[in-house]
Amino acid sequence: MTATSTPARSAGAAQRDGRFLLLWPATFLSAVGSGLVYPVTAIHIASDLRLGVASVALFYGVLAVAATAGAPLGGSLTARLGPRVTALLGGSGQMAAWVVVASARSEPQLAGAAVLSGLGGALFFPALFSTILAGTPEALRKRTFGLRYTVVNLGVAAGAALSGVLLAHTARSSLFLANAASYLPLMLWVRWHAGRERMRAAGAPEEEGRTGREPLWSPAFTVALLVNFLMSTFGAVQLESTVPLILKRLAGQSLSMISVVTVVNSIAVVALQRVLRARIDRLGHAAAVAAAAALWVTAYLLGAASGGAVGHRAVLADGLLVAFAVVFAAGEVAAASSLTPMIVALVPERQIARATGFAGSAWSLGTLVGPSVGAAAVASAGPSGSWVVLTAGGACTLGLTRLLLRPRTTPRRAAGSAAGSD
Repeated sequence: MTATSTPARSAGAAQRDGRFLLLWPATFLSAVGSGLVYPVTAIHIASDLRLGVASVALFYGVLAVAATAGAPLGGSLTARLGPRVTALLGGSGQMAAWVVVASARSEPQLAGAAVLSGLGGALFFPALFSTILAGTPEALRKRTFGLRYTVVNLGVAAGAALSGVLLAHTARSSLFLANAASYLPLMLWVRWHAGRERMRAAGAPEEEGRTGREPLWSPAFTVALLVNFLMSTFGAVQLESTVPLILKRLAGQSLSMISVVTVVNSIAVVALQRVLRARIDRLGHAAAVAAAAALWVTAYLLGAASGGAVGHRAVLADGLLVAFAVVFAAGEVAAASSLTPMIVALVPERQIARATGFAGSAWSLGTLVGPSVGAAAVASAGPSGSWVVLTAGGACTLGLTRLLLRPRTTPRRAAGSAAGSD
Protein backbone atom coordinates (compact mmCIF):
# COMPACT_ATOMS: atom_id res chain seq x y z
CA MET A 1 0.00 0.00 0.00
CA THR A 2 2.81 2.39 0.89
CA ALA A 3 4.61 1.64 -2.35
CA THR A 4 1.72 2.81 -4.50
CA SER A 5 0.39 5.66 -2.40
CA THR A 6 3.65 7.61 -2.20
CA PRO A 7 4.04 8.25 -5.96
CA ALA A 8 0.34 9.02 -6.25
CA ARG A 9 0.69 11.72 -3.60
CA SER A 10 3.79 13.03 -5.37
CA ALA A 11 2.03 13.27 -8.73
CA GLY A 12 -1.01 14.82 -7.06
CA ALA A 13 1.29 17.49 -5.68
CA ALA A 14 2.55 18.06 -9.22
CA GLN A 15 -1.02 18.76 -10.32
CA ARG A 16 -1.34 21.39 -7.62
CA ASP A 17 1.83 23.05 -8.85
CA GLY A 18 1.14 26.55 -10.17
CA ARG A 19 2.39 25.69 -13.65
CA PHE A 20 -0.03 22.79 -13.98
CA LEU A 21 -2.99 24.78 -12.67
CA LEU A 22 -2.41 27.35 -15.42
CA LEU A 23 -3.71 24.65 -17.77
CA TRP A 24 -7.28 25.60 -16.92
CA PRO A 25 -7.26 29.33 -17.79
CA ALA A 26 -5.15 28.53 -20.86
CA THR A 27 -7.69 25.89 -21.96
CA PHE A 28 -10.57 28.28 -21.34
CA LEU A 29 -8.99 31.07 -23.41
CA SER A 30 -8.27 28.66 -26.26
CA ALA A 31 -11.87 27.46 -26.18
CA VAL A 32 -13.16 31.05 -26.16
CA GLY A 33 -11.21 31.59 -29.39
CA SER A 34 -12.86 28.54 -30.95
CA GLY A 35 -16.24 29.76 -29.77
CA LEU A 36 -15.70 33.15 -31.38
CA VAL A 37 -15.56 31.61 -34.87
CA TYR A 38 -17.75 28.55 -34.31
CA PRO A 39 -21.05 30.25 -35.25
CA VAL A 40 -19.68 32.35 -38.12
CA THR A 41 -17.05 30.33 -40.01
CA ALA A 42 -19.41 28.97 -42.66
CA ILE A 43 -21.03 32.41 -43.15
CA HIS A 44 -17.63 34.10 -43.39
CA ILE A 45 -16.36 31.67 -46.05
CA ALA A 46 -19.52 31.67 -48.14
CA SER A 47 -20.45 35.37 -47.88
CA ASP A 48 -17.60 37.57 -46.65
CA LEU A 49 -14.96 35.80 -48.74
CA ARG A 50 -17.48 35.26 -51.55
CA LEU A 51 -16.33 31.69 -52.11
CA GLY A 52 -19.75 30.03 -51.93
CA VAL A 53 -21.30 27.20 -49.97
CA ALA A 54 -19.26 24.54 -51.80
CA SER A 55 -16.10 26.09 -50.36
CA VAL A 56 -17.48 25.59 -46.85
CA ALA A 57 -17.74 21.86 -47.53
CA LEU A 58 -14.24 21.92 -49.04
CA PHE A 59 -12.77 23.60 -45.98
CA TYR A 60 -14.27 21.25 -43.41
CA GLY A 61 -13.64 18.15 -45.54
CA VAL A 62 -9.96 18.93 -46.10
CA LEU A 63 -9.54 19.88 -42.43
CA ALA A 64 -11.03 16.56 -41.25
CA VAL A 65 -8.90 14.49 -43.64
CA ALA A 66 -5.73 16.34 -42.64
CA ALA A 67 -6.50 15.89 -38.94
CA THR A 68 -7.21 12.18 -39.38
CA ALA A 69 -4.11 11.49 -41.46
CA GLY A 70 -1.79 13.68 -39.40
CA ALA A 71 -2.60 12.57 -35.84
CA PRO A 72 -0.26 9.51 -35.85
CA LEU A 73 2.51 11.83 -37.04
CA GLY A 74 1.77 14.14 -34.13
CA GLY A 75 2.14 11.27 -31.68
CA SER A 76 5.38 10.10 -33.29
CA LEU A 77 6.89 13.59 -33.32
CA THR A 78 5.93 14.12 -29.68
CA ALA A 79 7.75 10.91 -28.76
CA ARG A 80 10.83 11.81 -30.83
CA LEU A 81 11.14 15.58 -30.52
CA GLY A 82 9.29 16.13 -27.25
CA PRO A 83 6.04 17.96 -26.60
CA ARG A 84 7.57 21.44 -26.57
CA VAL A 85 8.78 21.33 -30.17
CA THR A 86 5.71 19.46 -31.43
CA ALA A 87 3.29 21.83 -29.69
CA LEU A 88 5.18 24.80 -31.16
CA LEU A 89 4.90 23.35 -34.67
CA GLY A 90 1.23 22.40 -34.28
CA GLY A 91 0.17 25.62 -32.59
CA SER A 92 1.98 27.71 -35.19
CA GLY A 93 0.18 25.81 -37.93
CA GLN A 94 -3.17 26.50 -36.29
CA MET A 95 -2.41 30.18 -35.87
CA ALA A 96 -1.29 30.54 -39.49
CA ALA A 97 -4.39 28.70 -40.70
CA TRP A 98 -6.87 31.05 -39.05
CA VAL A 99 -4.96 34.12 -40.19
CA VAL A 100 -5.34 32.84 -43.76
CA VAL A 101 -9.05 32.09 -43.24
CA ALA A 102 -9.56 35.69 -42.15
CA SER A 103 -8.70 36.98 -45.62
CA ALA A 104 -8.50 34.07 -48.09
CA ARG A 105 -9.13 35.09 -51.68
CA SER A 106 -9.43 31.72 -53.42
CA GLU A 107 -10.32 28.10 -52.83
CA PRO A 108 -6.66 26.96 -53.00
CA GLN A 109 -5.81 29.41 -50.20
CA LEU A 110 -8.76 28.16 -48.18
CA ALA A 111 -7.76 24.52 -48.77
CA GLY A 112 -4.22 25.37 -47.67
CA ALA A 113 -5.59 26.89 -44.48
CA ALA A 114 -7.63 23.74 -43.88
CA VAL A 115 -4.52 21.58 -44.26
CA LEU A 116 -2.61 23.82 -41.84
CA SER A 117 -5.42 23.71 -39.31
CA GLY A 118 -5.93 19.96 -39.57
CA LEU A 119 -2.24 19.10 -39.38
CA GLY A 120 -1.68 21.74 -36.71
CA GLY A 121 -4.28 20.18 -34.46
CA ALA A 122 -2.97 16.70 -35.28
CA LEU A 123 0.47 17.73 -33.99
CA PHE A 124 -0.67 19.93 -31.13
CA PHE A 125 -3.09 17.69 -29.26
CA PRO A 126 -0.84 14.62 -28.82
CA ALA A 127 1.78 16.99 -27.40
CA LEU A 128 -0.78 18.62 -25.10
CA PHE A 129 -2.34 15.35 -23.94
CA SER A 130 1.06 13.74 -23.33
CA THR A 131 2.01 16.69 -21.15
CA ILE A 132 -1.24 16.49 -19.20
CA LEU A 133 -0.90 12.72 -18.75
CA ALA A 134 2.72 12.99 -17.60
CA GLY A 135 1.70 15.37 -14.83
CA THR A 136 -1.39 13.41 -13.78
CA PRO A 137 -1.42 10.26 -11.62
CA GLU A 138 -3.48 7.34 -12.85
CA ALA A 139 -6.13 7.84 -10.17
CA LEU A 140 -6.77 11.46 -11.26
CA ARG A 141 -6.76 11.05 -15.04
CA LYS A 142 -10.51 10.58 -15.44
CA ARG A 143 -11.18 13.59 -13.24
CA THR A 144 -8.62 15.72 -15.12
CA PHE A 145 -9.99 14.94 -18.58
CA GLY A 146 -13.55 15.36 -17.37
CA LEU A 147 -12.68 18.80 -16.02
CA ARG A 148 -10.96 19.66 -19.28
CA TYR A 149 -14.13 18.80 -21.20
CA THR A 150 -16.18 21.04 -18.93
CA VAL A 151 -13.74 23.95 -19.27
CA VAL A 152 -13.75 23.58 -23.06
CA ASN A 153 -17.56 23.61 -23.16
CA LEU A 154 -17.71 26.71 -20.97
CA GLY A 155 -15.11 28.45 -23.11
CA VAL A 156 -16.82 27.66 -26.40
CA ALA A 157 -20.17 28.86 -25.02
CA ALA A 158 -18.60 32.08 -23.73
CA GLY A 159 -16.84 32.64 -27.05
CA ALA A 160 -20.02 32.11 -29.04
CA ALA A 161 -21.89 34.60 -26.84
CA LEU A 162 -19.03 37.10 -27.07
CA SER A 163 -18.96 36.70 -30.84
CA GLY A 164 -22.44 38.17 -31.14
CA VAL A 165 -21.46 41.16 -29.01
CA LEU A 166 -18.21 41.84 -30.88
CA LEU A 167 -19.82 41.64 -34.31
CA ALA A 168 -21.75 44.78 -33.48
CA HIS A 169 -18.45 46.67 -33.29
CA THR A 170 -15.94 44.87 -35.51
CA ALA A 171 -15.61 42.93 -38.76
CA ARG A 172 -16.01 39.18 -38.78
CA SER A 173 -12.45 38.72 -40.00
CA SER A 174 -11.11 40.08 -36.70
CA LEU A 175 -12.70 37.15 -34.86
CA PHE A 176 -10.49 34.76 -36.81
CA LEU A 177 -7.40 36.74 -35.86
CA ALA A 178 -8.48 36.53 -32.22
CA ASN A 179 -8.94 32.77 -32.60
CA ALA A 180 -5.41 32.49 -33.98
CA ALA A 181 -4.04 34.34 -30.95
CA SER A 182 -6.00 32.08 -28.57
CA TYR A 183 -3.60 29.19 -29.22
CA LEU A 184 -0.75 31.03 -27.54
CA PRO A 185 -1.72 30.36 -23.90
CA LEU A 186 -1.77 26.57 -24.35
CA MET A 187 1.43 26.66 -26.39
CA LEU A 188 3.12 28.54 -23.56
CA TRP A 189 1.69 26.14 -20.99
CA VAL A 190 3.20 23.14 -22.77
CA ARG A 191 6.47 25.05 -23.11
CA TRP A 192 6.61 25.82 -19.40
CA HIS A 193 5.27 22.57 -18.04
CA ALA A 194 6.74 19.88 -20.26
CA GLY A 195 10.09 19.63 -18.53
CA ARG A 196 12.24 16.63 -19.34
CA GLU A 197 11.70 15.10 -15.94
CA ARG A 198 7.93 15.18 -16.49
CA MET A 199 7.98 13.54 -19.91
CA ARG A 200 9.58 10.18 -19.16
CA ALA A 201 6.13 8.66 -19.59
CA ALA A 202 5.85 10.08 -23.11
CA GLY A 203 8.96 8.36 -24.38
CA ALA A 204 12.18 9.92 -23.18
CA PRO A 205 14.64 7.82 -21.07
CA GLU A 206 13.91 4.16 -20.51
CA GLU A 207 12.93 2.97 -17.08
CA GLU A 208 15.45 0.99 -15.11
CA GLY A 209 15.30 -2.71 -15.88
CA ARG A 210 13.70 -2.24 -19.31
CA THR A 211 15.53 -2.85 -22.52
CA GLY A 212 14.56 -2.43 -26.17
CA ARG A 213 11.52 -0.77 -27.66
CA GLU A 214 8.25 -1.83 -26.07
CA PRO A 215 5.52 -2.57 -28.62
CA LEU A 216 2.59 -0.19 -28.95
CA TRP A 217 0.09 -2.49 -30.61
CA SER A 218 -1.84 -5.19 -28.80
CA PRO A 219 -5.32 -6.70 -29.30
CA ALA A 220 -6.68 -4.60 -26.42
CA PHE A 221 -5.22 -1.37 -27.83
CA THR A 222 -6.70 -2.14 -31.26
CA VAL A 223 -10.13 -2.72 -29.72
CA ALA A 224 -9.79 0.52 -27.74
CA LEU A 225 -9.10 2.47 -30.95
CA LEU A 226 -12.19 0.91 -32.57
CA VAL A 227 -14.22 1.90 -29.51
CA ASN A 228 -12.82 5.44 -29.80
CA PHE A 229 -13.84 5.58 -33.46
CA LEU A 230 -17.37 4.33 -32.73
CA MET A 231 -17.80 6.67 -29.76
CA SER A 232 -16.96 9.54 -32.07
CA THR A 233 -19.13 8.25 -34.93
CA PHE A 234 -22.25 7.61 -32.86
CA GLY A 235 -21.62 10.04 -30.00
CA ALA A 236 -21.34 13.79 -29.61
CA VAL A 237 -21.06 14.52 -33.34
CA GLN A 238 -24.61 13.16 -33.82
CA LEU A 239 -26.01 15.74 -31.40
CA GLU A 240 -24.68 18.47 -33.69
CA SER A 241 -25.52 16.87 -37.04
CA THR A 242 -28.14 14.12 -37.24
CA VAL A 243 -30.34 14.83 -34.21
CA PRO A 244 -31.32 18.37 -35.33
CA LEU A 245 -32.18 16.98 -38.78
CA ILE A 246 -34.40 14.30 -37.27
CA LEU A 247 -36.15 16.75 -34.98
CA LYS A 248 -36.72 19.47 -37.53
CA ARG A 249 -37.19 17.82 -40.90
CA LEU A 250 -38.71 14.52 -39.88
CA ALA A 251 -40.30 14.86 -36.45
CA GLY A 252 -41.76 18.34 -36.91
CA GLN A 253 -40.13 19.97 -33.90
CA SER A 254 -39.72 23.75 -33.90
CA LEU A 255 -36.35 25.49 -34.02
CA SER A 256 -37.02 26.86 -30.55
CA MET A 257 -37.35 23.33 -29.14
CA ILE A 258 -34.15 22.27 -30.88
CA SER A 259 -32.44 25.26 -29.24
CA VAL A 260 -33.84 24.19 -25.88
CA VAL A 261 -32.32 20.72 -26.36
CA THR A 262 -28.94 22.28 -27.14
CA VAL A 263 -29.01 24.66 -24.18
CA VAL A 264 -30.19 21.98 -21.73
CA ASN A 265 -27.47 19.65 -22.95
CA SER A 266 -24.77 22.31 -22.50
CA ILE A 267 -25.95 23.17 -18.98
CA ALA A 268 -26.20 19.50 -18.05
CA VAL A 269 -22.64 18.79 -19.20
CA VAL A 270 -21.35 21.38 -16.72
CA ALA A 271 -23.73 20.48 -13.88
CA LEU A 272 -23.26 16.70 -14.16
CA GLN A 273 -19.48 16.93 -14.07
CA ARG A 274 -19.60 17.44 -10.31
CA VAL A 275 -22.58 15.14 -9.72
CA LEU A 276 -21.08 12.16 -11.59
CA ARG A 277 -17.42 12.66 -10.66
CA ALA A 278 -17.34 10.25 -7.71
CA ARG A 279 -19.31 7.58 -9.56
CA ILE A 280 -17.02 7.76 -12.59
CA ASP A 281 -13.94 7.63 -10.36
CA ARG A 282 -15.18 4.39 -8.81
CA LEU A 283 -15.50 2.73 -12.22
CA GLY A 284 -12.63 1.29 -14.18
CA HIS A 285 -11.73 3.10 -17.39
CA ALA A 286 -13.45 0.62 -19.72
CA ALA A 287 -16.48 0.37 -17.42
CA ALA A 288 -16.89 4.16 -17.52
CA VAL A 289 -16.68 4.16 -21.33
CA ALA A 290 -19.24 1.34 -21.44
CA ALA A 291 -21.49 3.42 -19.17
CA ALA A 292 -21.17 6.34 -21.60
CA ALA A 293 -22.22 4.15 -24.52
CA ALA A 294 -25.15 2.78 -22.51
CA LEU A 295 -26.27 6.31 -21.63
CA TRP A 296 -26.19 7.33 -25.31
CA VAL A 297 -28.25 4.27 -26.24
CA THR A 298 -30.76 5.27 -23.56
CA ALA A 299 -30.82 8.84 -24.86
CA TYR A 300 -31.52 7.69 -28.42
CA LEU A 301 -34.37 5.52 -27.17
CA LEU A 302 -35.83 8.57 -25.41
CA GLY A 303 -35.49 10.52 -28.65
CA ALA A 304 -37.33 7.79 -30.54
CA ALA A 305 -40.08 7.80 -27.92
CA SER A 306 -40.47 11.57 -28.29
CA GLY A 307 -41.14 11.13 -32.01
CA GLY A 308 -44.13 8.94 -31.25
CA ALA A 309 -45.60 11.63 -29.00
CA VAL A 310 -45.27 14.57 -31.41
CA GLY A 311 -48.65 15.92 -32.48
CA HIS A 312 -50.56 13.92 -29.90
CA ARG A 313 -48.91 14.57 -26.56
CA ALA A 314 -46.70 17.59 -27.19
CA VAL A 315 -45.85 18.18 -23.53
CA LEU A 316 -44.73 14.57 -23.17
CA ALA A 317 -42.66 14.83 -26.36
CA ASP A 318 -40.92 17.97 -25.09
CA GLY A 319 -40.26 16.33 -21.73
CA LEU A 320 -38.73 13.30 -23.40
CA LEU A 321 -36.48 15.54 -25.46
CA VAL A 322 -35.29 17.38 -22.34
CA ALA A 323 -34.59 13.98 -20.76
CA PHE A 324 -32.74 13.02 -23.94
CA ALA A 325 -30.52 16.10 -23.63
CA VAL A 326 -29.68 15.40 -19.97
CA VAL A 327 -28.98 11.68 -20.42
CA PHE A 328 -26.88 12.39 -23.50
CA ALA A 329 -24.89 14.94 -21.49
CA ALA A 330 -24.23 12.31 -18.81
CA GLY A 331 -22.80 10.09 -21.53
CA GLU A 332 -20.60 12.92 -22.75
CA VAL A 333 -19.21 13.47 -19.25
CA ALA A 334 -18.43 9.78 -18.80
CA ALA A 335 -16.85 9.48 -22.26
CA ALA A 336 -14.75 12.63 -22.00
CA SER A 337 -13.46 11.55 -18.59
CA SER A 338 -12.52 8.01 -19.53
CA LEU A 339 -11.70 7.51 -23.22
CA THR A 340 -8.14 8.85 -23.23
CA PRO A 341 -7.25 7.33 -19.83
CA MET A 342 -8.60 3.96 -21.04
CA ILE A 343 -6.51 4.01 -24.20
CA VAL A 344 -3.22 5.07 -22.61
CA ALA A 345 -3.68 2.56 -19.78
CA LEU A 346 -3.37 -0.21 -22.37
CA VAL A 347 0.07 0.81 -23.67
CA PRO A 348 3.56 1.04 -22.15
CA GLU A 349 4.29 4.40 -20.58
CA ARG A 350 6.94 5.13 -23.19
CA GLN A 351 4.34 4.79 -25.95
CA ILE A 352 1.76 7.21 -24.54
CA ALA A 353 2.51 9.97 -27.07
CA ARG A 354 2.12 7.65 -30.06
CA ALA A 355 -1.03 6.15 -28.54
CA THR A 356 -2.66 9.58 -28.20
CA GLY A 357 -1.81 10.27 -31.83
CA PHE A 358 -3.57 7.13 -33.08
CA ALA A 359 -6.48 7.83 -30.74
CA GLY A 360 -6.80 11.31 -32.22
CA SER A 361 -6.82 9.85 -35.72
CA ALA A 362 -9.59 7.39 -34.81
CA TRP A 363 -11.65 10.17 -33.24
CA SER A 364 -11.20 12.51 -36.22
CA LEU A 365 -12.22 9.73 -38.60
CA GLY A 366 -15.38 9.26 -36.55
CA THR A 367 -16.25 12.94 -36.81
CA LEU A 368 -15.86 12.61 -40.58
CA VAL A 369 -17.91 9.42 -40.92
CA GLY A 370 -20.58 10.14 -38.29
CA PRO A 371 -22.46 12.96 -40.05
CA SER A 372 -22.48 10.98 -43.32
CA VAL A 373 -23.96 7.92 -41.57
CA GLY A 374 -26.57 10.11 -39.91
CA ALA A 375 -27.46 11.95 -43.11
CA ALA A 376 -27.87 8.65 -44.95
CA ALA A 377 -30.17 7.38 -42.20
CA VAL A 378 -32.27 10.56 -42.32
CA ALA A 379 -32.54 10.38 -46.12
CA SER A 380 -33.53 6.73 -46.30
CA ALA A 381 -34.94 5.47 -43.01
CA GLY A 382 -37.31 8.16 -41.72
CA PRO A 383 -37.38 9.42 -38.12
CA SER A 384 -37.93 6.04 -36.45
CA GLY A 385 -35.35 4.36 -38.64
CA SER A 386 -32.83 7.13 -37.96
CA TRP A 387 -33.17 6.65 -34.21
CA VAL A 388 -32.78 2.89 -34.74
CA VAL A 389 -29.51 3.43 -36.65
CA LEU A 390 -28.11 5.65 -33.89
CA THR A 391 -29.27 3.24 -31.20
CA ALA A 392 -27.74 0.28 -33.03
CA GLY A 393 -24.44 2.13 -33.40
CA GLY A 394 -24.39 2.90 -29.69
CA ALA A 395 -25.24 -0.72 -28.87
CA CYS A 396 -22.38 -1.99 -31.06
CA THR A 397 -20.04 0.39 -29.26
CA LEU A 398 -21.25 -0.88 -25.91
CA GLY A 399 -20.75 -4.50 -26.97
CA LEU A 400 -17.22 -3.82 -28.21
CA THR A 401 -16.31 -1.92 -25.06
CA ARG A 402 -17.34 -4.91 -22.95
CA LEU A 403 -14.44 -6.82 -24.52
CA LEU A 404 -12.13 -4.48 -22.64
CA LEU A 405 -13.72 -5.26 -19.28
CA ARG A 406 -11.91 -8.60 -19.12
CA PRO A 407 -8.29 -7.48 -19.48
CA ARG A 408 -6.81 -5.27 -16.85
CA THR A 409 -7.14 -1.66 -18.03
CA THR A 410 -4.76 -0.05 -15.59
CA PRO A 411 -1.13 0.24 -16.61
CA ARG A 412 1.28 -2.43 -15.41
CA ARG A 413 4.01 -0.31 -13.88
CA ALA A 414 6.31 -0.58 -10.97
CA ALA A 415 5.58 1.53 -7.94
CA GLY A 416 7.19 4.91 -8.38
CA SER A 417 7.09 4.86 -12.18
CA ALA A 418 7.17 8.04 -14.21
CA ALA A 419 3.47 8.80 -14.38
CA GLY A 420 3.22 8.54 -10.66
CA SER A 421 6.26 10.63 -9.77
CA ASP A 422 7.01 14.29 -9.87
